[in-house]
Amino acid sequence: MNKRAIPDGGGIFWLASYPKSGNTWARCLISSLLNGGGNVDLQAIKVGPNSAGRGWIEQRLDINIEEFTLEDLVAARVAAEGAHASVCTDPCCIKVHDRNDGRLCPATLTRGVVYIVRDPRDVAPSWAKHMNVDVDAAIAVMADPNLTLSRLFRYKPQVPQELGSWSGHVLSWLDDPPGPLLLLRYEEMLADPERELMRLARFLGLDTDTQTVSAAVAACRFEILQEVEAREGGFAERPAHMERFFRQGKAGAWRETLNALQASRIVDDHGAVMRRLGYL
Repeated sequence: MNKRAIPDGGGIFWLASYPKSGNTWARCLISSLLNGGGNVDLQAIKVGPNSAGRGWIEQRLDINIEEFTLEDLVAARVAAEGAHASVCTDPCCIKVHDRNDGRLCPATLTRGVVYIVRDPRDVAPSWAKHMNVDVDAAIAVMADPNLTLSRLFRYKPQVPQELGSWSGHVLSWLDDPPGPLLLLRYEEMLADPERELMRLARFLGLDTDTQTVSAAVAACRFEILQEVEAREGGFAERPAHMERFFRQGKAGAWRETLNALQASRIVDDHGAVMRRLGYL
């Protein structure tokens, strides 16, 4: 594997996605690749710290950000990203759920963007489980152009993240990325994981082979990750109300979980972008 120091002035691969679209699975796959196709330690995934993680920002900058204004928090995130880029090794990845914003993911820090997208009809029930709301509420949230996570930041583990609507989020990254873009469709990752992981590895500049890629895919099968999560007593990113973080790992499960009206609402809200991505 390549282990080159990141040069000054840039080098981050943004692992970007709307929530519940496969970002964590992608990070597990990369982590396994870096381990020669070995098992993933869910308590210490090697790649992709969350750029909105309060603990990560405070540790990187050695400051307390609890009383920061929104403007100060943006500046702190960028400073933490720059500090991370100056010391991390290839591939230097950072996870981001925000819609694309040149302030948070500046081109000067960017080596590339990996954008992971998933059929919003499958995102909705998964997002509902994660937020502990009903599916109708999740569908409404996904259509909200002003959606911001952790809007009231104080005492929360993550700083505010402006997501906007699912469609707006997708378009912000696909139409105006801060650097070279690799689009990964969750459904294709499931259908042919070896091919898609090889595409990802090449984009990240990893010198790997088909045997290592196959081993990483095997180590990150959902049933394996479920077993690891159970054995390790949970996963740090799992909300307290959820029994487990890795639930299904299926494409098209919306046909079993959404009624016709709910599916129609999502198409009404996001049909243009869904057609562009081949979901209709």
